[in-house]
Amino acid sequence: MLPVAIASTVTQPEAMQTIAHGIMIGAGFIGPTIGIGLVGANYMSAVGRNPEAAKFLGQALLFAGLIEVYGLLAFASTFFVK
Repeated sequence: MLPVAIASTVTQPEAMQTIAHGIMIGAGFIGPTIGIGLVGANYMSAVGRNPEAAKFLGQALLFAGLIEVYGLLAFASTFFVK
């Protein structure tokens, strides 16, 4: 049930569509967030074991950028799904 102030301006299908978009955005960001965390944790672990290789391991952080692209695609796709 919607509050009275909102119920007069928003219909039930529009409210359900808004809720669905919120769930899609949240579900779409779960995977990339976990992926970025795993990449960061493994990077720190590798640098902790071998500090001299930090400049070479920095290139592996490009994978974090690729993971972030999937999150942005999940965000953008919610506007095109009706």
